[in-house]
Amino acid sequence: MAAIAGGLKDVFLGRLTLLALLNLAVALTLTVLAAGALIKYVVPLIPNGSGWLANVSAAGEFLASIVVVVLAIALSPAISMVVGGVLFDFAAERVEKAIGTPKARAVPLHEGVWNGARIALPALLLNLVAIPLYFVPGVNLFVFYGLNGYLMGREYATITAARHMSFRDAAALRKRNGAPVFLVGLACSIIPFFAPLVGASAMTRLIQSIRNP
Repeated sequence: MAAIAGGLKDVFLGRLTLLALLNLAVALTLTVLAAGALIKYVVPLIPNGSGWLANVSAAGEFLASIVVVVLAIALSPAISMVVGGVLFDFAAERVEKAIGTPKARAVPLHEGVWNGARIALPALLLNLVAIPLYFVPGVNLFVFYGLNGYLMGREYATITAARHMSFRDAAALRKRNGAPVFLVGLACSIIPFFAPLVGASAMTRLIQSIRNP
């Protein structure tokens, strides 16, 4: 799809590269810090023992560390979306100027933060609920990418379209174009730390094309 290709090009070889690297650095740092805090403060809560209990304790600590890593992976899209929500509108504006989209309304910083939270909170809650499935081989990939692809596509499309129309009209436009919206979201879910910037560029291109077919 041209929109996805354009989004990837903007992020990795174009006008959004610096913003993408900033999003990567901040989101990755927060993810590592969160995982480190869990390992430092939660894993030691597992009681130590002697004899066979020592083996059980060691096994428990090892399994707890694996759980922490899985948890960090599960939460990485939400963390990235919180950070990227602040940058989303700046990125979308750059792409709009580049492709000749009619000027959008100005989006205040607090609205950008709120948009990021609106995207991240459902992703955070649903990924927490889905964590048991992430331990099932095969199913874990389907759930992770399917769930986050749907969430990212849904919210990125709505936010992008709402720059040019009412929120209600933006939601209606998104619903009429569910398949391409999901495909863009799926592409974003594969690269979660770059997702907000790829989403901003790809969705800007997609929304422009479906508004003016």
